[in-house]
Amino acid sequence: MKKILYALLAALLILSAVSLPALAAEKVVYVSYNKGNDANNGLSDAAPKKSLGAANGKGAFSVISGGGTLVISEKLYFGDNYTWSPSGATTITANYGGKNYIDASNPTNPASGVLKIKPGCVLTVAGDLTLDDMILFSEGSKDTIVVKSGATLTITDKVRTLSKSTYNFNIVVEAGGKAVIDGGTYSSITGDGEIKIADSVKVSKQSLIETNGAYAYISYNDGNDANDGLTAGTAKKGLGQPDGKGVVSLLAKGGTLVIPGKMYIGTSYTWNTKGKVTITANFGGKDYKNTEPANNPASGVLKMKPGSALTIASDLTLDDMILFQENNQCTIIVASGATFTVNENVIAMSNKDIFMKVVVAKGGKAVINGGIFDSVSGDGEIIVGPKAKILGEAGDETKEEPAKHETVVCYIDYEGGDNQNNGESAQTAVKTFGDGLFRRMVVGGTAVVSGRAVIGGTYTMPTLAKPLTFTSVYGGKDHRDNAECALVLSERATFTAASDVTLDDLRFCDEKGGATLKLTSGAVLTVTDTVAFDLPAGGTCNLVLEKGTIAVLSAAAQKAFTVSGEGKVISYVNGFSELLDGYVNANTVVELTIGSDTAYLNGKAHTLDAAPINRNNRTMLPVRFLANAFGVSDDGILWDGATRTATLKNASTSIVITIGAPSMTVNGNAVALDSPAIIEKNRTYLPVRAIANALGVSNDNIAWDGSTSTATLVK
Repeated sequence: MKKILYALLAALLILSAVSLPALAAEKVVYVSYNKGNDANNGLSDAAPKKSLGAANGKGAFSVISGGGTLVISEKLYFGDNYTWSPSGATTITANYGGKNYIDASNPTNPASGVLKIKPGCVLTVAGDLTLDDMILFSEGSKDTIVVKSGATLTITDKVRTLSKSTYNFNIVVEAGGKAVIDGGTYSSITGDGEIKIADSVKVSKQSLIETNGAYAYISYNDGNDANDGLTAGTAKKGLGQPDGKGVVSLLAKGGTLVIPGKMYIGTSYTWNTKGKVTITANFGGKDYKNTEPANNPASGVLKMKPGSALTIASDLTLDDMILFQENNQCTIIVASGATFTVNENVIAMSNKDIFMKVVVAKGGKAVINGGIFDSVSGDGEIIVGPKAKILGEAGDETKEEPAKHETVVCYIDYEGGDNQNNGESAQTAVKTFGDGLFRRMVVGGTAVVSGRAVIGGTYTMPTLAKPLTFTSVYGGKDHRDNAECALVLSERATFTAASDVTLDDLRFCDEKGGATLKLTSGAVLTVTDTVAFDLPAGGTCNLVLEKGTIAVLSAAAQKAFTVSGEGKVISYVNGFSELLDGYVNANTVVELTIGSDTAYLNGKAHTLDAAPINRNNRTMLPVRFLANAFGVSDDGILWDGATRTATLKNASTSIVITIGAPSMTVNGNAVALDSPAIIEKNRTYLPVRAIANALGVSNDNIAWDGSTSTATLVK
């Protein structure tokens, strides 16, 4: 037995003295772009590979496709877009085996130990990759590293970044990917994935602004909108808009807004960012809240102009801060689709023993876990936690009826009105928009223009939860009997609406010309055929439609407005607004009128080579305009005179239709026609509905106005 044990021990000692490269050796390959050769084995700096290549190729990647270490003994050069996708974790370094290959004596073209990418190319990281103790060099333009879902890119603090110009690498982390950046300088680090950036890493300020989880500081008394807003000492002063100079421009995609001093909302304001924002006074290990003096807390506080409204149109959370009500009661309106959250650690204060009220529109949500509010009402979802205090709860004498919070009708008359009135009749009309009408119309409804309703200067309407209609006919009375009664835009005034607005049964006046109506945030403007226009001789009013907005205009309105922007114009017909839900995200809106050689594509007029005609109670049209509009290029329109056959082709659809045939083929399948193609006056006419259906336009998105013989098609 002892002999057996001694024999086993001896064998173990022998094995321990022998290296076992097949079991324990790390996969290592050397690369040198200028000195290497892919015919080399790549196992030493004396025989490096030249390029990476593929897993089954001759380059360096074939050696470490399962993971390992890539040693840059001179230069690693990506001459084209490349995807790094090993099956195991890999490290790229220029310091290995006791030898440091880094030579950065020429910082604009380092000699060795350097990774370079051809200007403008992309290195896609599809597996776990670490860059360590090497030079990352940007040459000539912004090179990009993209981290795919499931992959992790780690850049250690030993990595040096150099550049031939002012550019540095961009790093984009896709959703599901992860980047841990502990060293270097970059033009941008952005994306929806997980991003961890060490304090020592330098990234351009714009990149920090664009990165999800961005932060910014605001201080009304000490800030300045010329500041960068990235520290308490360089805080912004005002909120502004996402495309402006205020603090919201830094949080357009969401993040954290820090209040080191006071945040003041000086007029009715609509909060609308693309991502969720948290407002707090406790950030970066520092608590800025100061509740003294009690009648005007010093810092960490959000205040609003007395009587004003804050409309929340995107997700917003208040956390560990002071919410202060000053003098006349303010209102927080939660619009449809938005969630407003008040955390338990929010301190509510007031100098008049009144507190803010919250109105939640249908489709909106309020989660009130802290603070004190006069009332929380509305048609939306409301959740109130045990630590929140709502003064208007049942049995409390201070309770107000929800109707007072949700005014649905308000009269306005500049000459005869007064903003202290309740606006409930022509005799008690309010005077102006900001301090009058929209202090009462906090949700939406009907604004009755009973006199002159004047918009002067630049005015942005707050975002409302429901559509707003301006009219002069209400409650059985037509206020247009008064010759002065009109919705008036003063000289060069600009009225911006981010909510759906309808003009109906009123007179619209652009006093001097040059005034502007502007639609934003997906708003829909409807101008019915009961609106009369009073414009300077030969003049028009400007209508600016941002992308995603729609103007449904009567024939008179289309003549009265000069339209610009990327939104869409649709002709008004009774009941047409019911079809709008499907049009908001449409790319193409086509309007065709029987007998007219003018057609409209997204509101812009085009002259047809022949007008649409009606045959067999079906609208027929020369093929090219409709095909082009719905994705068929001129090269995809073919005519075979011998067989009298038209072919329409794009990347996804092939339509073959023969003159007089009872059916056509769509991607090889026969489709019956209720009106065959015809030739009249040497023109080929195709049935509009059938061709539109084949190109992806559903019947629900085809409208016919018999009074004007107009077909509207939307895709």
